[in-house]
Amino acid sequence: MTISEVYIHARHADGATDLVGRYRLVASAAGSSYGEFVYVGSWRRNDHGRAFALDPDHLPLQQGPFRSTGRGRLPGVLADTTPDRWGRRLIEYRRPPGRPLMTACDWLLATSDERVGCLAFSETPALPPLRPSYAAEADLDDIADGFERLDRGEAVEGLAARLWGAGASMGGARPKAVVTHEGALWIAKFQRRDDTYDQCGAEHAALRLASRCGIDAAETNLLTVGPRKVVLVKRFDRDPATHTPTCHYISGLTVLGLDETSASGSYPDLALFLLRHGARHVSDRRELFRRMVFNVLCGNRDDHLKNHAFLRRDGGWRLSPAFDVVPQPDMDPQQAIGVGRSGSYPTTGNCLTRARDFDLSPDDARAIVADLTARMRLWRQDFAADGVDDASIGQLARAFSKDLDRPSAL
Repeated sequence: MTISEVYIHARHADGATDLVGRYRLVASAAGSSYGEFVYVGSWRRNDHGRAFALDPDHLPLQQGPFRSTGRGRLPGVLADTTPDRWGRRLIEYRRPPGRPLMTACDWLLATSDERVGCLAFSETPALPPLRPSYAAEADLDDIADGFERLDRGEAVEGLAARLWGAGASMGGARPKAVVTHEGALWIAKFQRRDDTYDQCGAEHAALRLASRCGIDAAETNLLTVGPRKVVLVKRFDRDPATHTPTCHYISGLTVLGLDETSASGSYPDLALFLLRHGARHVSDRRELFRRMVFNVLCGNRDDHLKNHAFLRRDGGWRLSPAFDVVPQPDMDPQQAIGVGRSGSYPTTGNCLTRARDFDLSPDDARAIVADLTARMRLWRQDFAADGVDDASIGQLARAFSKDLDRPSAL
């Protein structure tokens, strides 16, 4: 039996770092494998007064061990910190040919402190040094050029390693990097050569529209870098001045105990997590309902569970600011997760069928739908004012709900 292990640490907003637990990858002679996580005694006993369950449902603050077989043999909360398709592509590109396939432990150790949340990883119990690898805003043109060349299959050996590191820690399939802008940390998302419309501009405009609709949305900025557009999304898990972690992060996929291949999961399921564990479960569930209706109306069909998150702040769980909200005119007209009793069918009527799961009466829920519909009717003007070109707006119109073109949605 072969065992590999990684130690998990939590960095706190006050600068302290604690050893949390140990993860082991266990491979048996029969060829099957599983992951095993245990909290260390000092964390479980809360010796420093800063302990909490990394995942309140699936990793409660108990002795364990906790076994995992999905998501690459990682507990969901650890899998959330590993790179996704784009980051893995960057890491694999820089590895020497002929190296063995990377294991769950390798992926945990592969990235720097730009990963989401407050967790850090090491090969020994010793506290790991800070390993920042973000880039400067001035490097955006070089990063964008290198990413585009990589996407075309060209050699990119001339780029500095730190530019690759800036993009390796983040999830998602699109090219991205962590950069400094106006003193704070932002996630830069780059235009791709095969984009059929202005996705960078659409994300910027959609999140700004969400904010105007009363939704707590991540702050964005739209830049033109050389011939390309770049949308910057401000990190909400980092201190703007010191760049240090401010909170623990857990995805919607993790809180429901699912993996990427699952067809399960819904907004009402996420609302139930908030009811059980939320620090402000009434206001956050109502906020989640508003986001659900907004996504249906703007045609954000890619609202999968990893595009929802929860933050542990001040001793409790809160809904994170909204992020990754982009109208999707080329996707099937179904939401990625369920919205009501008719599953993922994207209508406001379907959203209303589960209103009480969000602590809303039918009348209150209908009032939110009416409010959002009224506010979003001028989305074309809003998107144009936020820099989206006419051709892209014409394509995006296929995603937006036809309810917005009618006198009343109800």
